Amino acid sequence: MADPPLAIFRRFLHFGLLAWGGPAAQIAMIKRECVDEEGWVDEETFRKTLAVYQVLPGPEAHELCVYFGRIHGGKLGALAAGLGFMLPGFVLMLGLSILYVEAGLSHELDELFYGLAAAVAALIARACVRLGSSFVTDLPLALIAIGAFALTHFTSASFVLVLAGAGLLYELRVNGARIVRIGAPAIAAVAVPVITVSLTAAIFSRG
Repeated sequence: MADPPLAIFRRFLHFGLLAWGGPAAQIAMIKRECVDEEGWVDEETFRKTLAVYQVLPGPEAHELCVYFGRIHGGKLGALAAGLGFMLPGFVLMLGLSILYVEAGLSHELDELFYGLAAAVAALIARACVRLGSSFVTDLPLALIAIGAFALTHFTSASFVLVLAGAGLLYELRVNGARIVRIGAPAIAAVAVPVITVSLTAAIFSRG
């Protein structure tokens, strides 16, 4: 049975009011309530859904809210969830922008934000540890995650290339033997005609 849009709006407004710490903290909070406590979807479905949203444009946390709202309230539920989640942040940023520009509080706000940076960093670290325990479940995955972080943070490697490379490594780890078993005949099926045509062309060109 679908939840009423107003109830969905209130639930995700609560997320929006507590959404401090950026995407990692927001996603960890949504997962804890919607997956761990409410059981709206299972762990595997959540991981796959988040993986899809991470490669799509847009903020993953907001997209997750829309997804869960759609599950429990249809299209109106999706709209209510997305609006509830984004409304507190929109109102806060609008108010701070007005104060920053119109009230001449730029210096005071800069000091406030500098003081909050440490608390926000702690929230992000805690959320990363919580999410990491759900996604990084063994040593090979941990090594892939560390390598992806190092390439992203310390080099100019493209995020898309790092993501594709990490996915390929994981797929080879899980299904390497099957890929080799299936891929070898396929490569042979393509290579043999190519080699044959090339040799035939070379023979007739000499003649």
